[in-house]
Amino acid sequence: MTAPVTSREQGLSFPRPALVGSSKPGDIGTYDRLVSTSEQGSIFAHSWWLDAVAPNSYQIFELRRGTNLVAAWPVVFQVSDGVRHVVMPPLTQKLGIVFAPAEGKCVEVQSRRQKATDELIEQLGPFETFNQNFHERYTDWLPFHWRGFCQTTRYTYVLDDLSDTEALWSEMRSHHRQVIRRAEKVGVTVTDDVGIDALIDLNRKKFERQGKPPLAGDATIERIDAACLNNGGRKIFAGIDSSGRIHAAVYVAWVDGTAYYLMGGSEPALRESGAQFLALWHAIQFCGGVASRFDFEGSMLPQVESVFRGFGGKQCPYFTISKSPSRPGTLKGHLKEAIRFRVGRARRRIASFAYPVVGAAGKG
Repeated sequence: MTAPVTSREQGLSFPRPALVGSSKPGDIGTYDRLVSTSEQGSIFAHSWWLDAVAPNSYQIFELRRGTNLVAAWPVVFQVSDGVRHVVMPPLTQKLGIVFAPAEGKCVEVQSRRQKATDELIEQLGPFETFNQNFHERYTDWLPFHWRGFCQTTRYTYVLDDLSDTEALWSEMRSHHRQVIRRAEKVGVTVTDDVGIDALIDLNRKKFERQGKPPLAGDATIERIDAACLNNGGRKIFAGIDSSGRIHAAVYVAWVDGTAYYLMGGSEPALRESGAQFLALWHAIQFCGGVASRFDFEGSMLPQVESVFRGFGGKQCPYFTISKSPSRPGTLKGHLKEAIRFRVGRARRRIASFAYPVVGAAGKG
């Protein structure tokens, strides 16, 4: 751990931001338990996932009240020209702040979480640019807005209940059901007896066909695979024909009651068989036995979004929060930003006492 820096005003101990390298809490088990119980937690926030996708390139900021861990924030850094950039690592759909389960009135919980968010932002330290996706259950980004960050709404697709296979089939778009039936009719069957090398090969071919680099290198995918096997669960479902040719494959992993469609690929010459739809449908059915929820991870690409929506996924908005300050990455700029925020907060508090609460017609 790096040496702490103390805030006298709040009586809190903050870790001094390192330029690069991993900084984990002393009790990583407590942090991972927080991720498992938080409604903002996901497979991507676990320390073992971060070790796989961003070795020596992330920090976990913590906020405690007494001995209780009430919030944490995993952040991945990339260093360029001696300055830090907050980035999303490969194959990681969301990170963001995770809160401990809270009790009490909605207004009180929201106030506590806004304060916690503000304190975590203070721990972040100087950066050049910031770009991070937050969990779909992180719904209040106002503390970031008040500090000059921007927000873009994106979408993921989720199946919230995997218990009823017939209901899942019924809710699926008729086109998808036709593609799946056609794949079965031409003799495609699904197996889970393929290795990670086959998946990597098909995934690489998918991006080659699109003229794009893969989202992750082979070594990163192999680390992810090992991490999922050791800490949660994973399966690869492949559509094959009677000759043993693999037409397509999908990779799913699960932890804490949620399954994730992490990646997939297909043989370019065999894409029309519908094997990828069939393999994904088998994966969804299987995941009903190990999880209650299935996250397609979403996409803003029209051709991908329509596929996920067609499987009956419910559209869930999530935030991409970003910032590119005019004088980014300097301690002076960071301090100015903190002062502006505190002055604004003081003005809002004064205004709340000076003026009566207005009705809906007066909302800002």
